[in-house]
Amino acid sequence: MRVIEIFDSIQGEGVWAGVPMTFVRLAGCNAPLWKLGCSLWCDTRGSWDPTAGVDFSAAEVASRVTMPRVCITGGEPMLQGAEVARLAALLRLQGVRVHVETNGTLPPPPGPALDWTTVSPKPPDYRVAPGFAGRVDELKVVVDGGFRAEVAERLAAAHPAAAMCLQPEAGGGAEMVAAAVTAVLAHPSWRLSAQVHALLGLR
Repeated sequence: MRVIEIFDSIQGEGVWAGVPMTFVRLAGCNAPLWKLGCSLWCDTRGSWDPTAGVDFSAAEVASRVTMPRVCITGGEPMLQGAEVARLAALLRLQGVRVHVETNGTLPPPPGPALDWTTVSPKPPDYRVAPGFAGRVDELKVVVDGGFRAEVAERLAAAHPAAAMCLQPEAGGGAEMVAAAVTAVLAHPSWRLSAQVHALLGLR
């Protein structure tokens, strides 16, 4: 699998914010700027290139995981879905809980569901692949200038078991924070997600 970096840090976003994890960042993204507007938000643009990073076997990656939880992210990890499934199987043998963060446009990896799946759908259509039905634990929607609460409502209805997290776009300032807070207050089952790692200066 093509790996950009492996590092230990604190989860900074969503339901698991504040929890220590090993992060495995994979290379390649299927949602670059010329396809979707979301890449303006991306804080890891070096992960877009599918040839970036280093080739590791799933076993080599698993040997570098030191925390009880691992977060597989990108880029878009489902571009390497078969390898993600192999890595998850090895990590489970080590007693490690496996989280994945994906834009949801590609099917989930083959095999059993992962321990936690965060899907962050992207504009313009906020599409989530049908294979994720019943397998989404968390929906993370970035609140930017084009955000509409109806989009989050539609996603929440399609994935009723998932926690809905609204995250103000980092460069949007007070206006985006206010929009996210307003939407959360109008939907009490939703929650606000701040980028805690960015606020604290962590990776």
